[in-house]
Formats: sequence, C-alpha cells, structure tokens
Amino acid sequence: MNTEHASAGTDPITTARTDLVAAFQSIQTAQRQGASNTDLLPLIIQLNTALQYEENATALQQQDPTDPTATAYALQSINLSTNVSLQAQRLGDEAQSASLRRSVIAYGLALTAATVAALGVVGAPRLIRFIQKNRLRRARIVYGEDNPAR
Repeated sequence: MNTEHASAGTDPITTARTDLVAAFQSIQTAQRQGASNTDLLPLIIQLNTALQYEENATALQQQDPTDPTATAYALQSINLSTNVSLQAQRLGDEAQSASLRRSVIAYGLALTAATVAALGVVGAPRLIRFIQKNRLRRARIVYGEDNPAR
C-alpha cells in the first residue's frame, strides 16, 4: 500500500496570494456599496505593498525554498491583506448605511411634502371660510345715521 503524507496547512505564500485576492474583492465590494475613491486610495496603496511583499517572498522561495525571509515577507503580505480586507468591509458597510439614511430622509421629506400639499388642497377652502367669518365677527355694525356707507 502506497501512502503519502499531505501537509494539513498551506504554505504562507499560497495564503498570501489567497488573502490578496480576498482583499482586492473586498475593495471592489466597498466601491460597489458606495465607498469613495478617496477613502479607498490608502487601502489600494496598502494592497499594492502587500502584493510587493508576496512577489518578494515568491522570488526568494524560488531561489532558496528554505529561506526564512520568504516566509517573513509572506506573513507581512498576509497581515497587510487581512487589514485591507477588514478596512474595506468597514468602509463598504459605512457607505451602505449612509446611503440607506439618505434614502430614508428623502422618502420622509417626500412624504411630509405630500402630506402638507394634501392638507393645503383640502384645508384651503375651510381656512378661507374661517377667515371670512372672523372678519364678519370683527366688523362693527353701525345702525341708523352713523352708518358711513350712506
């Protein structure tokens, strides 16, 4: 029977590559959710740095598979990529919440304007009649010859 032993974990460079892809996808998701390019620019710069670390790790591993510097670079890439993913998700969530708040405010204002307009259309004739009645009540009625209308 031929059995081969497989490693339970993946090497750091493979993990770094996977994390780079996940971080890139997180940035794209945050952008779709409405995060501004200004907010995402520092994350993109960090992601590019993480990519450079991964490339350095890959190059060093190809030269010497036992080089500990390759693992160190891969771990730096993983840390940066993970940080970028978390920050991008936070920015995306904040942008989505802000968009939802703006929508709620817009709908609320539209509903308020519609209510005021409906009350104006329905209540205007009643208000006019009320004002006219008050004018009549306040008008001084003069009997006899003191009437200035004559």
